[in-house]
Amino acid sequence: MTEGLGACFFGIMPEHLGAFRAEFGVPDAYDPIGGITIGHRADDVPAQSARVARRRRAADEVVHRGQWGRHS
Repeated sequence: MTEGLGACFFGIMPEHLGAFRAEFGVPDAYDPIGGITIGHRADDVPAQSARVARRRRAADEVVHRGQWGRHS
């Protein structure tokens, strides 16, 4: 089932790490390499095509708990 949410992984370039740490309160002990944004599509963006929805895999095919290759 889809909730109308989308996600995007983005990498953090070393020159932007300080600003990222400050914005999100990341302790110096951690070195994040990226972040994930999650949200709803903007109202002014065209709707996703039905072709994309047909290609979407079921959650149990892409969500791994504990180990890769095993489904709960």
